[in-house]
Amino acid sequence: MKVYIMKLVLCAFVFAAVAVNGQTHAASAAAAPVSNIPMLTSVNQLAANQLRITYDQPVDQVKGINPQNYWIQSTAETTPTNIATLGMNDSVNANNSLTGDKVKIEASGSTGQDFVLTFNQNIARGMAFKLIVCYVTKPGAPPYSGDNGSIAFVGLR
Repeated sequence: MKVYIMKLVLCAFVFAAVAVNGQTHAASAAAAPVSNIPMLTSVNQLAANQLRITYDQPVDQVKGINPQNYWIQSTAETTPTNIATLGMNDSVNANNSLTGDKVKIEASGSTGQDFVLTFNQNIARGMAFKLIVCYVTKPGAPPYSGDNGSIAFVGLR
């Protein structure tokens, strides 16, 4: 009986140590620093000519509203049409980004993570696109020359 109780106590200590280590690990994972680069997390069509985009963290508002940091790729056409600035085989460059005469971008909400893109024409219903974002940083961060992610979407309205 004594051996049984000792084994039971030993098991309890091992279980407690595993539980503590698991909690410590979970706590440290939650406290781990987030990436310094905001990443695109969602694209939702709000109206016939509007998209709401969301980043995983607040972004520099000046960079977030700059059309030159955004590209719309047609995923089914070689030559871009409608709101697209890239054909399906094109690569992103400074000459084929969105421009202020095609879209107006405004911050939305109070988190610094949401923006609304209002195009000067309706988004073609049923047409497949991919939104590509580059060069967007966190507020006060140094310049960034990479991408912030991309998300495919289909015109809905």
